Amino acid sequence: MDEPVSCGGWARRADLIARTVVVGGLIGWGVGSYLYRLFTTDPAPGLSGAGSVIAVLNIALFTLLIIGLRGRRADCPRGRTPLVPCLLATFPVAMALVVVNPDFDGALYLCMPALWALSTRLSLRWGLAAGATMIAALAALGRFAGDGVDLGLLVAYAGIILGGVATRQGMAAQQAARRAEAANAVLAERSRIAREIHDILAHSLSAQVVHLEGARLLLSRDGDRVQALDRVERARNLARSGLEETRRALATLRGEIPEPREVIAELAEDFYVSTGRPCDVQVTGTALELSPQAGLTVVRTAQEALTNVRKHAPGARAHVRLRYLKDTVELEVTDTGGTEPGLDLGGGGYGLVGMRERAELIDGTLETGPDGKGFRVALRVPVG
Repeated sequence: MDEPVSCGGWARRADLIARTVVVGGLIGWGVGSYLYRLFTTDPAPGLSGAGSVIAVLNIALFTLLIIGLRGRRADCPRGRTPLVPCLLATFPVAMALVVVNPDFDGALYLCMPALWALSTRLSLRWGLAAGATMIAALAALGRFAGDGVDLGLLVAYAGIILGGVATRQGMAAQQAARRAEAANAVLAERSRIAREIHDILAHSLSAQVVHLEGARLLLSRDGDRVQALDRVERARNLARSGLEETRRALATLRGEIPEPREVIAELAEDFYVSTGRPCDVQVTGTALELSPQAGLTVVRTAQEALTNVRKHAPGARAHVRLRYLKDTVELEVTDTGGTEPGLDLGGGGYGLVGMRERAELIDGTLETGPDGKGFRVALRVPVG
């Protein structure tokens, strides 16, 4: 059973048919008019004398035009079809036709498509040079034939050349813009991957350092070895979860984004396991379908904010609020302030910068700053 064709499909088909009919009609009218005038002038194409010369020149002219104008088809391998030479050869053949039959100048008008093709396919310098040469040769032909220069034909040639050159320059500008856009997309993807790697390292490795540092302090002070072993086991569990998070990050890079509230619940559980302090999660509103980038931004911001609490506010409790509004989603992560000395875990300081850049990429906003004794991170992203 055939699938139904949508209204857009019918519209495209109708437009294609209309264009085909119009272009075919114009080509048929032009060729018909050309042949009519060709056979009604003297000498006309024939099998002997000047008529045979005219017949051969016309066959050569149409052959060169067909090869030159259709030389970029898929079944014409590039490099095998002499495209530019064929187009250039049409003009001297047309001039030879005018010399043999001065009363018929239709061949010069038939060269206009070839002139347009040349001016759009040659470089700016060579296109202008070829056009100027043809115009000069046309003017010399008019003087040689004794009929004077056909100013209308000269103006038409000049207009075609300038229009073709402008078209080629416009196409070159569009190609340059597309290349620049593709390069920017590659750079943006590289920046995105760099942020993903940073977030994964900040979330898993820094928590492991916290536990390993605690175990080191316990062992160096002859502390409870059971507690030290517990710290090492927590670091091992975090390493395993880090590997799982890496797999999840690779999935998100492919656009497979899980529900943010589910991931935030897992992050809250990880926070409790790694710190022994609770992380309250509050979700309000009806869950909305987020774009992959928006969902990833919410998840990574929550992850980075909780990582910063563990690193810079040891002993603090964390609160996460996720609010689904009409056309936006708001995330707020706050903490109560550290009650223990912070550990120097190093790091390049790219956490807040990365969160803000991620939000700006999807037209979101990020606010950070002190909140009483603690710190507050507030994200607002559009749904679409």
